[in-house]
Amino acid sequence: MCSKLILTVLSIILLSPLSSKVISSEKQVFVYKTVKGHEIKANIFLPEKKDKCPVLVFFHGGGFMFGNRDEGLNIHLKDKLLTNNYAVVSADYRLAPETKLNEIMKDACDVVMWLRINGHDRYNIDPSRIAVAGGSAGGYLALSSGFKKDSAPNAIIAISTPTGFSSAVQMGDLSILNEPGPYDIVTDKIISYGDYSKRMDLWRFLARHRLFRYELFGFDPSKESNKLKKYKLQKNIDSDYPPTLITHARNDRLVDLNQVNAFYEFLKEKKVVTELYLVENGHNTELINHHPEAVDKIVSFLEKHAP
Repeated sequence: MCSKLILTVLSIILLSPLSSKVISSEKQVFVYKTVKGHEIKANIFLPEKKDKCPVLVFFHGGGFMFGNRDEGLNIHLKDKLLTNNYAVVSADYRLAPETKLNEIMKDACDVVMWLRINGHDRYNIDPSRIAVAGGSAGGYLALSSGFKKDSAPNAIIAISTPTGFSSAVQMGDLSILNEPGPYDIVTDKIISYGDYSKRMDLWRFLARHRLFRYELFGFDPSKESNKLKKYKLQKNIDSDYPPTLITHARNDRLVDLNQVNAFYEFLKEKKVVTELYLVENGHNTELINHHPEAVDKIVSFLEKHAP
């Protein structure tokens, strides 16, 4: 039961937005990084006011293996931020298993650095006021972007986010990857915006055969647990970590509240400025759609810590 829960927690499903509300700002697309000829892109939405503005960068969920910048950003959150004069960026990142988590984490830092360097001249963004947020797997990337002080954002919002990796789950049979099936779509080509349904099928296939973590990390954590250190939040956070808001549901069906509470207590022990905002139900986009007050909390937290 424990190992099954851990695997489920690591395999964070992104729920599609339910709203059909018209987007209130024209989408622009920019390339923030090129790797081996592959362009990694982000959408940016600018508020109506032309003053220099703060920006929030959002990372979509999808178990690190599916999802994209167009489907991952909640419309309610985007529109509320624009109304409060925040620019909003929805960023793609390289997807596993073609790219391993170590490199995916670099993408989260690099889009922040790109905005610090180019945001003012290109979009009139204040480079000293950059916050990041993410849902589910994207929430982990948002949290990991605060590891290094020189590239850390000013504030972090984690929504429905798993906060730990374990070495307790035994890996499945690697020979299964050679059999015909969903894994056939995996090549050595970099992917950062793939077919949604096929990528989700791939994630389910790997989770079912206990190969998800091996394909995410590039090693077997049950045999090389020492390599997990660079991915564990508690091993990489000090007292100078950015102010952090954790938004979670008491009845989240994918990420157990106990691990979230433990992470919150850890941040307080480290004297990190942090708040835990709880609602009753929902995961990621579902949480936002069912609890609009959570969006108000996010905006008020940003106005206080990345105004």
